Amino acid sequence: RQALWAARHNLYYAAMQLRPNCCGAIVTDVCVPLSELANCMTATAQDVQDKQVVGPCFGHAGDGNFHCILPMSEDDSEDYLEKLHEVNHNLIQRTLQVGGTCTGEHGVGYGKIKYLEQQYGTGAVNMMKTMKRALDPKNIMNPGKVVT
Repeated sequence: RQALWAARHNLYYAAMQLRPNCCGAIVTDVCVPLSELANCMTATAQDVQDKQVVGPCFGHAGDGNFHCILPMSEDDSEDYLEKLHEVNHNLIQRTLQVGGTCTGEHGVGYGKIKYLEQQYGTGAVNMMKTMKRALDPKNIMNPGKVVT
């Protein structure tokens, strides 16, 4: 069991080694219904291949959660970086279209703020903001983060 967890945690570092001068990565994190997992992963792998970027995909087959690590290099052109963001965007759109969540196991983060309304609806996001203001009127808990 420990060996499996160690391998999972090392996947990020292994993915980083796939690109010379790697300086970071876009790490995706989505969760889809199990009935959609194979199709979504296959479409994402095809997107990576079609855009000619590096992006290994892996997941937790038992719960529908999966990741695509998109390593970035110091030498990447704007065009290449745009392709990485397109893969991420396409993955999130694909996920939402099949009733999945773009937040997976690691939460929203800065990169997914723009997808919250699409996933939850305006009313739900407004409720989140109302609750945040009620519980944190001085905005001292995670100021400027996801829901302000």
